[in-house]
Amino acid sequence: MTDEIPRFSSLRTRLLGMTALAGLCAAVALPADDAHAAGYALKEQSAAAQGNSFAGATAGAEDISYMFFNPAGLTRQEGHQAAVVLSYIAPSAETNDAAYIFGGSGVEDGGVNALVPAAYFMWSISPDLKLAMGINAPFGLKTEYDPNWAGRAYAIESDLKTINVNPTVAYRLNEMISIGAGLQIQHAEVTLSQDINPAGGLVIGEVTGDDWGFGATFGVLVEFSETTRLGLGYRSQIAHTLKGEFTSLILNDTVSADLTSPDQVTAGFYHDLSDQFAVMAEVGWTNWSTFDEIRIQFDGASPDSVTPEDWKNVWFGAIGATWKPTNDLAIRGGIAYDQSPIPDATRTPRIPGTDRTWLSLGVNYAPTPNFSIDAGYTHLFVSDSTVDQTALGPFTATFENSVDILAVQGTFRF
Repeated sequence: MTDEIPRFSSLRTRLLGMTALAGLCAAVALPADDAHAAGYALKEQSAAAQGNSFAGATAGAEDISYMFFNPAGLTRQEGHQAAVVLSYIAPSAETNDAAYIFGGSGVEDGGVNALVPAAYFMWSISPDLKLAMGINAPFGLKTEYDPNWAGRAYAIESDLKTINVNPTVAYRLNEMISIGAGLQIQHAEVTLSQDINPAGGLVIGEVTGDDWGFGATFGVLVEFSETTRLGLGYRSQIAHTLKGEFTSLILNDTVSADLTSPDQVTAGFYHDLSDQFAVMAEVGWTNWSTFDEIRIQFDGASPDSVTPEDWKNVWFGAIGATWKPTNDLAIRGGIAYDQSPIPDATRTPRIPGTDRTWLSLGVNYAPTPNFSIDAGYTHLFVSDSTVDQTALGPFTATFENSVDILAVQGTFRF
């Protein structure tokens, strides 16, 4: 591999490093596989809500994990509570026709299984005033390809981890209306790599960086009656300036890149048809149009490198139903449609997915008044996608995508 290094002129070394780094840092916003919601947002924050494909998540308020979608729903909960959620995500992003001008294996699967945790705590100050804390990972996951695959110049490893701490307060204004608000304190950490010498021997360039960012959550819950309610939720943008290093055998530099997660607006409806049957629906809008480019700043002499993204705003819609055959058992189901914000022209192997359909089943069992357990299973039917890129040499691939998600949750009441 070191025999290839003298082939690089000074100018070519700089250009290759800049171009590769632009692609790597762009993946800060394209970090994951198809296991998440549209773009790079993770919906997997509640096993209970997942059982309905997140239909009615903004209005359901069935336990404290629903605070992620609408903090106002905490006013429907009593006493002190804690909930722990574990979501196991098994994605597949398979291609058997990847082709690159500089060769490489055409058969690869970039999906990487991941365990996504979340925890929630609530303190009842009074029947109308609740304080809570959520700790979760709203963005992230991972893809990883063999270093010798055909798309190595566009993606090898893409790993984004986030931790979001969300202190929250909720208050019931009257019998009909509750409000809630919270602060988001979020840490993002990224590791990304690709081949920056695809025409010669393998030279892996890697970028690492991290940052803290801050945002807010808001929610309103309107209870028209004991059986019917409407919820509105908002999660704000969170701005990060990721700072770190780009390292390789031919170029090293300190870098920074701005990343702003999108704001999200959701509305949910919940209605009990009877003591045993309930129906619910959800619609959500995500402001992905704010992600129009990635601008990389080098601390050395290299000028900024700009990668256009041109993402579009997207919608999420879901319907679901719950059957309660006994007081301590509930069976949930739901279906959802989730748009992808990524235009065909800017799709890369780092996130090859397209629009997806969620199909979910879930169960809740409460063996005692102070403890309940939820389990949810989802299969995501993801449309096949095509990647066609030329910036680092012509590369094409067709991906067959799918995702399976299994989540469990324990809720404790004190």
